[in-house]
Amino acid sequence: MEKKDEEFLKRTATKVANILHMPLGDIEPIKLIQMVVCLDILLGGDKELMIHWVNTHNNHLKFCPGAYLTSEYHMNKILGYLDGMVNH
Repeated sequence: MEKKDEEFLKRTATKVANILHMPLGDIEPIKLIQMVVCLDILLGGDKELMIHWVNTHNNHLKFCPGAYLTSEYHMNKILGYLDGMVNH
C-alpha cells in the first residue's frame, strides 16, 4: 500500500474511532472501519447504539468488544460475528 493510501486509511479510521468516542491507538484501521460499517448497517446508523454495543458485554462473543479491539484474534471474532449478522 502506498504511503498516501496508508495515511488516508489512518485518517478515515481515526474519524471512525471518534464516532465511537475512542482513540484509534493500536487498533487495525481497516478492521475498525469494517466493524463500524457492520454496526452502522445493523443499528441503522444510531451512533449511541454503536457506542453501547462496543462497550457492553456480548453474550455470543463472551466478551466486551471494546476491551479487545487491539487483539487480532478478538477482532477477527468480532468481524466474523458482525458479518454473519449482516449477511443473515
